[in-house]
Parts: sequence; C-alpha cells; structure tokens
Amino acid sequence: MKYKSILLGLMLTAGLTATAQVTDNTTENGVNPHTTVGQERVLPRVTSKIHLLTRTYGDSIVLRWLPEDYVSYNFLATFGVNVLRVKHGAGSDLNIDTLALKLRPLKLEQFRQKYPANDSLALVALNVLYGEEENVSKNKGEVGNREDISNSQDMSFGFSMLACEWRPDLATDMAVRFTDRNVEPGAVYDYVIQPSYWDPNGRIIFEPGAVDGLVNRPYKQRPYTPVVKDSLVSPFSVMLSWHDGTHSSFEVERRQMTDVMGATLEGTKWERITQKPFLSMVEGENEQHYCAYVDSVPALGMWAYRILAYDSFGQLVPPAGDHSVFVTDIQPPVPPTLKYIVIERGDTTDLMAKVKAHIVWEKDSLEQDLAGYRIYYKPMRTEGDMWQMLNYDLISPKDTLYSVDVTGKQTGMVYISAYDHTGNESKSFIQQIRLTDYKAPGVPTNLRAEVRPIEILETDTVAPRDRMAYVDIYWQPCPDDDDIDYFDLAFANDSTHKFVLRNEGGLHQSMYTDTLSLNVNQRYIYYKVRAVDYATNIGDWSDWIQVERPHVTPPTEPHLGKSSHDEVYGMHMEWIVGADADMKYHEVYRRLGEEGEPELIGRYEADTVKAHQNTIVIDDNPPYKQGSVRYYYWVTSYNASPFTSTSLPVSWKHQGPRLIDVEIQLTGVYDAIEGKTVLMWDLDQSKLPDADWHYCVFRKGPGEEKFRYYMSTEKTDRSYREATLSEGETAEYYIEIRSANGHYSPASNTVSVTATARQELTDPKDK
Repeated sequence: MKYKSILLGLMLTAGLTATAQVTDNTTENGVNPHTTVGQERVLPRVTSKIHLLTRTYGDSIVLRWLPEDYVSYNFLATFGVNVLRVKHGAGSDLNIDTLALKLRPLKLEQFRQKYPANDSLALVALNVLYGEEENVSKNKGEVGNREDISNSQDMSFGFSMLACEWRPDLATDMAVRFTDRNVEPGAVYDYVIQPSYWDPNGRIIFEPGAVDGLVNRPYKQRPYTPVVKDSLVSPFSVMLSWHDGTHSSFEVERRQMTDVMGATLEGTKWERITQKPFLSMVEGENEQHYCAYVDSVPALGMWAYRILAYDSFGQLVPPAGDHSVFVTDIQPPVPPTLKYIVIERGDTTDLMAKVKAHIVWEKDSLEQDLAGYRIYYKPMRTEGDMWQMLNYDLISPKDTLYSVDVTGKQTGMVYISAYDHTGNESKSFIQQIRLTDYKAPGVPTNLRAEVRPIEILETDTVAPRDRMAYVDIYWQPCPDDDDIDYFDLAFANDSTHKFVLRNEGGLHQSMYTDTLSLNVNQRYIYYKVRAVDYATNIGDWSDWIQVERPHVTPPTEPHLGKSSHDEVYGMHMEWIVGADADMKYHEVYRRLGEEGEPELIGRYEADTVKAHQNTIVIDDNPPYKQGSVRYYYWVTSYNASPFTSTSLPVSWKHQGPRLIDVEIQLTGVYDAIEGKTVLMWDLDQSKLPDADWHYCVFRKGPGEEKFRYYMSTEKTDRSYREATLSEGETAEYYIEIRSANGHYSPASNTVSVTATARQELTDPKDK
C-alpha cells in the first residue's frame, strides 16, 4: 500500500483529476494550475493522456509512450517530460528516482548532424517538429484554412509516430522512448511519465502515463500468428489479406517452392518484397485493421509467404509459420475456330450402323502453355446446359482434325474448347452437326391401365346409364431410345377390330387419361401404344391390353350380423357383406359422436372376405369417453361400378369400468365447543375420473338399523360438519364417490361419532 500511495502522489502532482489533502499549492515552476478550496486541492478535468508501454529485458527496461494528438505532443516536445521511478524493496526508506528531467526531442541542428539527408524516416519524424504546413487552401477562408492545418498536423504526427515504431533510435530522439539501464534483474519498479510544465490556463491537463508493479524479467518474444487468406486478382498477381488489432505496419517476404508443373525447387531463399514497412489504412470489423497486400510474382508455381509485424518497441516480430499460394495462369488461350463437319456412313445396307463425324478447326496462335482440345456435343432437342464430351483425352495442340464415332446420335450442336496447363478454357462458336436418323424407336413396354370411377355427388341428377368413368393408361419408352418426340395411343372395342388413334396430336408424356362411357354393351375396351422420334420415324405398336369397363350396379349393401359391447374389452361386431362377383374391397369406419370425423379403421379385400363366408369380424376397444358420447361404426362396400353401398351404423357408449379404484380414508370427531360432528377424509387424486363427480355421505343415526344416503359435497371438499346429535347420541358415517354417468368408488372406512357435553369458552381469545 505504501508504494501505491507514492505512485498516486506522483500522478496527483502531475495534474490528474482527483482530490487530495495538501499543504503546498505551488509547483516547481511557480505555476498553480489547481483550484484551492480551504485545504483541498481540486484538480481540473483531464484533456489529454500519455499512453505508456513498458518492456523488461532483465538488464534494462524500455519505456515507450505516446500522446493522443499533435497538440499534446507539441506541448510535451516544447516543455519536456519527467521520467520518474520508484523501486519496490524491503526497507522503510522509499526513494523516488528522477531518471530524466524535462526530456525533449533533439533540436533541428542535432537532427541534421545525426541523420543523413536521404534518411526518409528521419525526415518524416523531423517534419512533425520543424516542418512547414502544406496543402493549405487560400480560398477556404479562415475556418477552412484552420481545418486544413489541423488535418496536415494530425497526418504529420501520425506518420512520425509510425516512424518511431519502426526505428527505436528515432523514438528516443523524438522523446517518446527511454531506456532504463540502471536496473536489477527480478526487481520490481513503478514508472511515471509526467509533463515537466503545466498549462497555467488549464487548456491542456495531462493524465500521466503510469505502470506499477513491473517485474524486471528477460523478455520472451511470441511469434506473429495472423490468419492469412489469399486470392488471385490478375495474372501473376496474388492478394494476401489478414486482420490485425495490435500491429499497424508489416514486412512481407516470399520464396518459390515449386514450378507450375509441381516440381520442387531446392535452395530458394526468402526475399523481402516490401521496400518500406507496409502500412494498412483500412479500418476493419471489431476494431481490427484490414490488411491487404498485392504481390506480382515473376513465375507461376507454389509460393510461400510470411508476414513480420513491427511492435510498439520497434522490434520486428517473426511469424510462427508461412502461408502457401499456388499461383496459376488465369488467362485463357485464344479460342479456336470451328471450320466444318463431314459425316461418313460406313455401312450402305444400314445407314445408322457405322456413323463417323470428321471435325475440322483452326487456331491462329499456339500458346506455350496450350494443353489441347476437347469437343462437346448436345442433341438439338435437349434444353438447358446438357453438353457431353465427344473425347475424354485431350487432343494434341498441333492437331486440327478429329474423327469421332457418332453412331446412334441425333442432329445437334457442337463446339470445341482449347485448354491450357492450368485448366483455363476458351470456346469456339457453336455449329450444327446434321445426323439424319433412319432408325425407328423401339416398342414401348409395361403398358397398364387403372380404372377410376368418377365422383358421384348426392345432388347428381345424371342418369346412371349416362355416367362416365376414367381410365389412366401408363407405359414406359424403350430404354434404348433417347430421341422419342411423342407417342400415339390407339383403342378398339374388340381385339379383332381395327384400332383407331385416341389422341389428337402427339402425346409427349408416357401416360394418358381416357373417358369411358358406361352406356355401351361391350364389357371391355382395348389399348396399344407406339413411339415416334424427332426424325418422324414411326415405331411398332405394343401388344394390346384389355380394360374392363365399370358398370352402374352398386354393390350389395352390408349389414350387421352380431354385436356386443363390454366396458373393459370394447366392441365386438360381425358384419355380413355381399358376395358380388366384381366386389373389390370393404372399408370399416368409426366416428366419435354425431359431428365427429369418420376414421378408417380397416380395409378388407373382397377375395379375403369371401374366404371367411363373407363375414368381417371387428373387435375394437377405443379410448373411454365418459358421458353421453357414443361411438358409431359402419361398413362401406366397393365394386367395379362408380357407386358404393354403406350399412346402417351401430353405436355404443363406451365409458369404461364403473368402479373407480380409489381408497378413501375417513376420520370423524366431535367438536364439543361448536357442538358439531366433524368428518375429514383423504384419497389419491390421480385415480379420480375426468367426468363430473361428487362425494356422497352415508349416515346411520341413533335408532336407525341401516345406513342411508345423507347428503353430497363438492369434489373440492375434504371435510363435512353437522350439528344433529344431542349429548350422548352416536352416529356412524362412511363416504363414497359417485358420478352422473354411474361411476362409483368403494365405500370408505366407517367411523362412529358420539356427542359429548358442550363446553363454553371462558376467554374470547381461546376461540
């Protein structure tokens, strides 16, 4: 605490905002910047701050400080700063060491003698102290001129402080760096940087720079570990980017690792490619500077980069590793020119058997990195970017003719691409390749049909024999055909009749929906299909399929044969359905209440039901529904007609077991003060029913031979009181739970209560 007090005292005398008890209100320079109230010194508000950094090396300690702006630095450079130190120790005597008094930058003559005229960084640092203001407009007026002067001063100050960051000698001569060499390894020190002079007008009040508890240990430098990203911005140009919230200037080095073909280059050395420290002026996210450096490499291949950063003490921090970039050529070759295409047919008996295309092109210039060509083809009818390669291996860069087998392909489009060794591509103009097709498509397969009756509405007034039905017809094209344009569908009412085209115009999908009239005598209708390609070649017809027309006779109506209901096991039903020859299936539905949604609970194929004497046995145990709600069941039958038949519904109330499995514990006492019988009970509420219920009190009074229902209480009650017994009389009680729908619980235990003499209260407080 003693060292803390000394450090605080040094900062108070330096002009910090604080209040302290003092006896002397005069500084060393005879200037009193403070306001005195009695024996309290109230320090003015801080307007500028000295930022202090320290670094220990064991044999020395380096102090590095920085004022906030040009005005602050100009003030400190004019009047100087004091460098104070306090050493921590075990003794009782504490000494404040003044390491430097009125420390100021070198004078102009001293700068010129020490640094040569071609030292650009020294000139940058010198300009903030002794340079003339430039770029001042003569036409902006007094306010504009002042703004230009302020901007020029701030820029000059910023660059001079960066020069001090790169050069420790400049930082020392600019009075923003001090090295304390009179130190002991392992010792603990406090440091304060304070202005040597205080502004009597209070326009600049500094908060001094202070560091306390600094242990003098050898400095261990950590490597620089930026996250580097790269991108190719132009041929042979690489942009490196990274974010940094600590360092502001960097050096970049590189070396080539491989050539463009990937061969390793031995013995290459690191080369520094920044002639001066690289400085990023772009503000990034999260208060971090965005750094982007663009390098032009002399050759293609794999290049390694490493970034070194300058810290605040002028040391160049090496990186922990390097960043590799493969620099490729992004300039594509000159595109070739497609001249013409010659089609050759090798078999005169079958013009589609052996077909070749001879493709001829030319290219004005052959680049050194030209790798070869590829030819691409797309059928004329294909939409979108569905190009396919006609050659997988690259054609030699010197070739201008390529012959390729195009047997089975149709007329389409062709272009040729030129590639270099890095994969850059350039395309020729597209040209048509005419391949006349003489081959008819194959026979469609898997022809099938599904009859779909039209929906019959209750308000439908159409006569049954005038109704229609739908038939959905599906097929698959021959898998060897990829040039089918459309299909033809034909029908006949008999397999021996002439088939007639059903569709008007080609069918471009492999399905068709036909409308069947039910007012015909033929039981069946027949269909077949064929394919037609883009070259108008017509394929053979498929085999015909037979489709049975729906009729208009509804199925036999199902009815209930037997049924029973059990509150525990649910409903048992035996439905008798029709034995129609064209019966398809039967569906069993359940509905809760009059307004509930029907729920399909079973579907039964007609053939399966016929094997069980046309009887459908249903056992269903739905959730219990207490009250007057009923479950309804019915069966709907389907045959080949567009009609259905539905049975009459059967319904039950399914309320579950009547007995409520809950135990009631009853206690009874006589309250002699109030003269009342008091009954109280307890039970497990988790077993109580959901429906409305209440407690029933049963009583056998004096002279009665059996229990009788006495009264009921709400289900929220747990006690009952009555005043019907006279002194000496006895009554017995038990409790039951009853609900409106007939559910009940076992009786509770029986309690006996005897009325005693009534007691009077002697003190109202007893009540």
